[in-house]
Amino acid sequence: MYHTILVPLDGSLFSEHALPLALRTAQLSNAALTLVRVSDSDRRRAGGPTHDAQSERAYLAGVADRLMGSWRGPIVTALLDGPASEAIAVYAEAHQVDLVVATTHGRGALSRAWLGSVADQLIRRLQMPVLLVRPHETDPADLASPGASQHMLIPLDGSERSEEIIAPAIALGQLTGARYTLFEAVAVMVPDYGFGTYPPADFDIAAWVQAAQEHLDRVAAGMRAQGLQVKTEVSVGPPAIAILDYARDHAADLIALATHGRSGAARLVLGSVADKIVRGAGVPVLLYRPQGAAAAS
Repeated sequence: MYHTILVPLDGSLFSEHALPLALRTAQLSNAALTLVRVSDSDRRRAGGPTHDAQSERAYLAGVADRLMGSWRGPIVTALLDGPASEAIAVYAEAHQVDLVVATTHGRGALSRAWLGSVADQLIRRLQMPVLLVRPHETDPADLASPGASQHMLIPLDGSERSEEIIAPAIALGQLTGARYTLFEAVAVMVPDYGFGTYPPADFDIAAWVQAAQEHLDRVAAGMRAQGLQVKTEVSVGPPAIAILDYARDHAADLIALATHGRSGAARLVLGSVADKIVRGAGVPVLLYRPQGAAAAS
């Protein structure tokens, strides 16, 4: 159950594409919505083009008013100051935010590409899940509710860290009664000093597939004990491609994965795969940084 959902905005329509999904999630969980924008003060001091604080607050108030036309739940707005990722992360942690919903592209405080931008930095810092929404051509101003998530794809890699996405995925999926597919890709090729990729000398595809299936079956059993509808799928091939192909071919409407998993040859390294999934997925992506990964960094 969510109590507070935060949506970072930057004044662009791109960033507002997170609003419909954030609003629907807040409605289903009876959560408060918090809309934040990072002030242009840094750019103002640097002499760049900016908006004044009054217009920034007016923008947030206008978005809140528009949301109130669809919902009467609590909405908070906050204009933050400082480096964008730091300001948002500090606010989210101080106000015990449960979920951050943001678009993968924006401008200004949330720059054009999520990797190397504020969104990526937030995922590296935040202790809570981040739900990323890909902008589309439709104007988000009408706040039309997105369809309820019915099929959630959860890629794992055999590591305990990758399994830390399970609880956040269930928390989101239970709002809509979603069914789940646990997915593991066995990558049969490994890099060889940058000159190509080759199967490892001791590669036994049948044994690796069996190990992956046993892992998924164990995790699925725990989820089924909670009354959830779960299936499992093992694929052979490059993880990111396999995940995206499966999501498309089996009508998954949300992908949930940890941003760090097991490293090593011929295994799914979720830190790098997450990048490709976010860039390639046509559906929302729920990301969560395992606490073990955070402690190790």
